[in-house]
Amino acid sequence: MGPAEREQLAALGERVTAHPVHEPERFCRQARALVREVPAAVVERLWEFERDGSDSGVLVLRGLETGELPPTPADNAGGLGGATLLGRQQAVLSHALGHVLGYAAEAHGHLLQDMVPNRRLAATQQSQGSRVELEAHTEQCFSALRPDYVVLGCLRGDADAATYAFRGAELAAHFEAEDLLELHRPLWTTLVDESFADFLDTREVRGPFPILSGDPEDPVLLVDQDLMHGITARAQALLQRVLEVYVAHRSAVVLQAGDVLFLDNLRAMHGRSPFAPRFDGTDRFITRGFVVRDLRRSRSARPGGQRVVQASFS
Repeated sequence: MGPAEREQLAALGERVTAHPVHEPERFCRQARALVREVPAAVVERLWEFERDGSDSGVLVLRGLETGELPPTPADNAGGLGGATLLGRQQAVLSHALGHVLGYAAEAHGHLLQDMVPNRRLAATQQSQGSRVELEAHTEQCFSALRPDYVVLGCLRGDADAATYAFRGAELAAHFEAEDLLELHRPLWTTLVDESFADFLDTREVRGPFPILSGDPEDPVLLVDQDLMHGITARAQALLQRVLEVYVAHRSAVVLQAGDVLFLDNLRAMHGRSPFAPRFDGTDRFITRGFVVRDLRRSRSARPGGQRVVQASFS
């Protein structure tokens, strides 16, 4: 971001006065109303990303102001990051791509969630893990109401924490025609993510689904290294090859304070490297949001028109 764009976006963030945890609907309305005032070059780049994606499946805006920050919390209960200046700018920019939604089973249903290292969850495949690699996945691969975009605002970075991404179109380029046909067939089932354990039966088997679908030149991608299984031996072997190609060719970005990363959750899988937190209030602090293009599609899953998708519909 240039100095002028940085200053303009910070000023827009200051004008979002509603609190994302306590006033989610007002927060979103304020943020969306400000999209028309985002610098034209920034909006055009976001719309270009929406239309064409990117080689990696992510777009990073770098150099935004973070504002005054609280210490990195020990867990995601407070939803502190969304109320920061960066979190409010993130909300405005996110609404250029669609609508920000929360999910009841994700970080207490907060619109913008604190992704921070949690000592108790360090070795888990959850956003608060740190000790192990966060394996390749599509966000909420098991749900028909999965978000179209995942947005990560970096309040504090960690030099060892790389965010990985790999686009479906790039994956397809590494397979012969016969195997590509198989990847487009519904041959894989998934379980429900353990972060939904308080709401859903995580042993429930869903599917089968294809790994690739839609336009062969720009396919929709559905992968989860931890939850997905092939229903045949060949399908399981293909899934293993998909993961090997991902590891060999994935893109990596180390988020810095003031970065906002947009991930196309339809076009790309993603993950994160392990890192070593200190648990002293200065650790990596990410505020995560989810964006959908069509708000009406989840209307029945949000009683009363609220901004949170109830877990029983996920």
